[in-house]
Amino acid sequence: MNFWEQTYLVSPAEFFVTDDRSAVLETYLGSCVGVTLYDSVVKVGGLAHIVLPSGDQKREAVSPGKYATSAIPLLIERMLDLGAVKGRMVAKMAGGAAIYKNFSLDIGRRNAVKVKEILRQEGIPILGEDVGGNFGRVLRLKIENGEISLRQIGRGLREASSPTAVRGVEFKDIVKEIDHIEPLPKTVRQALTLIDEDSADSQELKGIIYKDQALTADVLKICNSAYYGFTRRISNLGHAIALLGLKTIKKILLSLSLKNILFQKIPSYSLGKGEMFKHALACGLTAELMARELGHDNDSEKIFTAALLHDIGKIILDLVAFDRFGLIMDKVVKEGRSFLSAEKEILGLTHAQVGAMIARQWNLPLVLIEAIGYHHEPEKAQAAPEAVAIVHVADVICSMLGIGGGVDGLVNPVHPGALSLLALDAKAVENIIEGLPEVMKQTEPIEAG
Repeated sequence: MNFWEQTYLVSPAEFFVTDDRSAVLETYLGSCVGVTLYDSVVKVGGLAHIVLPSGDQKREAVSPGKYATSAIPLLIERMLDLGAVKGRMVAKMAGGAAIYKNFSLDIGRRNAVKVKEILRQEGIPILGEDVGGNFGRVLRLKIENGEISLRQIGRGLREASSPTAVRGVEFKDIVKEIDHIEPLPKTVRQALTLIDEDSADSQELKGIIYKDQALTADVLKICNSAYYGFTRRISNLGHAIALLGLKTIKKILLSLSLKNILFQKIPSYSLGKGEMFKHALACGLTAELMARELGHDNDSEKIFTAALLHDIGKIILDLVAFDRFGLIMDKVVKEGRSFLSAEKEILGLTHAQVGAMIARQWNLPLVLIEAIGYHHEPEKAQAAPEAVAIVHVADVICSMLGIGGGVDGLVNPVHPGALSLLALDAKAVENIIEGLPEVMKQTEPIEAG
């Protein structure tokens, strides 16, 4: 990257158009489709992250960037406003992946078909495409020269040399690394315990949080973010607690505390710095939304926490078994295996099982242990099958949207039993996806916190 380049991340259901030659537009894709348009004469370009093929008139008016039928015409219009000429515009597209054994969730294919249809109707040629498969992608457009770069998430691992001897990871090595992961800070544990009491006192809570100056500053920063939109600046922690409410404060405290653990780079799973945290937070919010809509409001906070922690075992396996992930991807690609089954065969256990070990070490409730340990195998849950199913489906949906899923995000199947237990069909899943871009806006102040 040149020192003068400025990268702009385009999130699901958003688009970005610019004539700034220092700009680089970037987006992460799963089943969504990324579309770039570029006029090389005036050096105007744009990128749209399309979530669904089309919506009704009202939905497209409210969120035009979400749908192919409204995003592409709007992308063209904004480029024309900056001096581009439609006859000079060229397009490239990527994404449209499918979930492995995807239970007819063919959103990726439908997105790609609709994008091609709209571009054909607009008379804009497609000079390149990389769509389909069951892997994620990172798409980038340089405005300076119209150069497109595309990275298939996990491709490097597939091509990496693999060890000739297969041996599972040593249990003692896993236990040693788990001991190095610090649980939630004492201040946060005290605050969460107080919030869970029926007679929680906001003044007492304020006193606990005030003990950690950095945490206090982060809570106030989030409270003053554009997402919450308060008309005047909030500088008093007690006022912030009163405005946001105890449930929101609890969610913020959990997210901020786990950010230090989850924000790191996880190369074995092709997760760059911050991507695992983004995925975890998105899964937490998605699972919480699903829990409330499916009548599990009383358990929504626990389900949020379980979803936030569901991939924590990846941190440990990245440390103790990095050299064996080439073998895992070899089995996924050449044998058509799910990532989980290949991980279990090569390493002797999965990241989900390691995550459950961490949850037990931290003395977390059984519902959290099950949801973390069985988030890819919801049929094994006994104590809280519906909570586990919700975390499982939330994980799949966030991977479909390209939100930090990593190399394994699209090569673990969605379990039809989980969908059946929650009474969700393909259309219901699509409806959840439709509402997620608005829900994901909650992640922005916490990620920046």
